[in-house]
Amino acid sequence: MHFSYDNSLEYKILYNVKHDVFDYPNTSMPEYDIRTVDFHMKLMEQKGLLILTPFTYDFYYSDIQLTQKGETVLEQKAS
Repeated sequence: MHFSYDNSLEYKILYNVKHDVFDYPNTSMPEYDIRTVDFHMKLMEQKGLLILTPFTYDFYYSDIQLTQKGETVLEQKAS
């Protein structure tokens, strides 16, 4: 499966993390495939926008936090 980076999904993920929209450990979004969301979250972590704390037995995350850089990007995109 081939994924391409979607900036609008980046904003939606930042927004959902900021406002605790995700029902942990479920990080699915009805309009996106779970693999697409997971792919973006891992790239966003590499970009320094998120801190992901994975469960040891699953691909879901026990905790997701915005970094300061993630907060800044969210604020810029919201305005």
